[in-house]
Amino acid sequence: MEIKKNIEKYSLPFLIIMYTVGVVGHSIQLTLPLMKTLTPFTLVLTGGVVFYLLLGDAGKKFFLWYIITYLFTLLVEIIGVKTGLVFGSYDYGNVLGLKVFDTPLIIGLNWVFVIAGAYSLSGKIFNSTGSKVLFTGLLAVAFDVILEPVAINLGYWNWEGGYIPIQNFVAWFVLAVIFGFTAEKMKLVITTKIALQYFLIQTIFFAILNFTL
Repeated sequence: MEIKKNIEKYSLPFLIIMYTVGVVGHSIQLTLPLMKTLTPFTLVLTGGVVFYLLLGDAGKKFFLWYIITYLFTLLVEIIGVKTGLVFGSYDYGNVLGLKVFDTPLIIGLNWVFVIAGAYSLSGKIFNSTGSKVLFTGLLAVAFDVILEPVAINLGYWNWEGGYIPIQNFVAWFVLAVIFGFTAEKMKLVITTKIALQYFLIQTIFFAILNFTL
């Protein structure tokens, strides 16, 4: 119980420190290679803290939603990489760690926490299911717009021809809407602020790197 209280108490300062170090480390040429090497470990560590708190907050419903969202989005990414039919033609670099069928296993975690954060923020603004779900999709797309230039620059992934197709943003919107709607239908209630905070911290992190890289 004491461990849980400490994690809850220090989770936000921990995330802020981790991503502040990330901004500085990515902005200095000497430490950039180290930051890229540490990227998958950082995502697992920070995502693990967020997952623990969300699981304690929303319980079995969150765990079920998490598993469904992770597996489905990972499968969609694999199909996307292999066919180019979902997001457009792209391939992943080696920065994001262990892959299955040329797709980093960690990419599903990215989808889970982006959608969870967007859904949590939407719930603070809207009450109706339709508005909440659509805004979740819009927030996810906005996040990707900020993420893409940095991800390309750091070698997370590369687009065929060097440009990002509109199809990619449409797919982001659709997937976020689907799993925002799934969360609504499952009556997933997120009362902790950690999902929202993590979403905003990552958004700010990539926004800053757009100017410093």
